[in-house]
Amino acid sequence: MTAIRRSAAVTCAAALLAGGAAVASAPAASAQVWHEHPAFDVLLPNPTGGHHTIRYHVVPSCKLGGDGHFHQAVAAGARDLDHHVGSFDFLSAMYPFNSATVSWHNIDTDQRGSETVQSTGPEVGTQATITGHGRIAVTVSTSKSLFPTLAPGSVAPFGSTTHTEHFLVAPRVC
Repeated sequence: MTAIRRSAAVTCAAALLAGGAAVASAPAASAQVWHEHPAFDVLLPNPTGGHHTIRYHVVPSCKLGGDGHFHQAVAAGARDLDHHVGSFDFLSAMYPFNSATVSWHNIDTDQRGSETVQSTGPEVGTQATITGHGRIAVTVSTSKSLFPTLAPGSVAPFGSTTHTEHFLVAPRVC
C-alpha cells in the first residue's frame, strides 16, 4: 500500500511541476499596440501546420446617412492571405474564420459601437458603419476554428485561435 501512495504522490508532484513549467514558459501578454496605418499583417499558427499571414485592416470611408448627407464611417476585418479563393487547396480551406468582432470608439465625441459577424471563409469583416466625425479607435478581434461553432465569437476549446489588433483612424472630411 505504501508503494501505491508513494507512486501516486510522485505522479501528482510531476503533474504540478509540469503545469508550473507550462505556465512559466507561456508567452507574456504583450502591450497593446495601436496601428495608425490601415492594414497590419500577422503570422498566426495553422493547425494543419506552419503559419498563415493574416491581414487585419480598417477602411475609413464616407457613407450616406438617413439625413441625405455623407458621414465618416469605418469598415474593418481580416483576410487570410495564404488561403487562395477558388483554389482546390483543401488543407488551406479547413481552417476558416469563425467570427470577427469590430468595436469602435470616436475619441472626439465619445460615440461607441460594436458588431460581431460570422464567416466560414478566408475573410471576415463588417460593412461601413457611421461613426461621426473625429478620431476613431478601432479594435478587430477574430477567431479561427477547425470546428466552427454556432455562437458568434466562440471557438472550440482545441484547434482554434483568437487574435486582436488595434487601429487609430484620423478624422475624415466627407
